[in-house]
Amino acid sequence: MTKGSAATDHSVEQARSILRRHGLRCTAPRLAVTSVLFAVPEAGHLNAQEIVALLEERGDPVDLTTVYRTLATLVDVGALHALTVHERTTYGLTANAHHHAVCTSCGEVIEVPAEQLSQALAHASDGSRFALSATAGLTLHGLCPRCQLQASG
Repeated sequence: MTKGSAATDHSVEQARSILRRHGLRCTAPRLAVTSVLFAVPEAGHLNAQEIVALLEERGDPVDLTTVYRTLATLVDVGALHALTVHERTTYGLTANAHHHAVCTSCGEVIEVPAEQLSQALAHASDGSRFALSATAGLTLHGLCPRCQLQASG
């Protein structure tokens, strides 16, 4: 791991905390992959190739096979979740409860904070008589702002 900005250092500390909370050793690849997801929260979900590219930009190269292996481990322990849309799998942190809005045109994934859909989830639970967990995830489909503009223009 290279020494970077204060923001990068903070994301590495967040990554270290998540790995420890899930009982994982803080290996260099695990710290690198997890810290990238903390460092780019506006991205929401990233695929393996995007993670590799961001690590290379940052000066922390990790090969694609190692990234995939690391992502699989992090998903297995519940530190990350995988979302497959349009045959493309992206990975996001599970630290903050959220749902997903997926663009049916371009496949962009936007995270929606769980509290914004808590009433809808409660109604779904009532209407289905299912006991949905607080971590139940919803995936909503529609058009992202960019595709809305393209569709109207």
